[in-house]
Amino acid sequence: MNCRKGCTLEVSFEGNRLISVTGNGCGRGKDFAEREISETKASFLSEIRLIGSKEFLPVKTEKAIPKEKFSEAEAFCKGFRVPIPIRIGDVLVNDFCQTGVRLIALKSIR
Repeated sequence: MNCRKGCTLEVSFEGNRLISVTGNGCGRGKDFAEREISETKASFLSEIRLIGSKEFLPVKTEKAIPKEKFSEAEAFCKGFRVPIPIRIGDVLVNDFCQTGVRLIALKSIR
């Protein structure tokens, strides 16, 4: 698992109990691993291609979505294209992957 700081964490469990975490560059690695395993939802972040541009647009869900939807969400983003211009905060999809959550742009591109 990768933490938000970029560390690759090696995690060992016994049942649902966290036994050890290695690879963390700071003391927050263990807390991060416990949260990632116990929480069933998370914000989804990705990039999509733009029509008429070589740039990628960073996107995220407005709220957390079920983690089991992440593979479907990534596949959707891989094939999804939007025309420019785009403004930060633009809603790109209203019901992203049937989660009831909107997918929004994280950057303005002209």
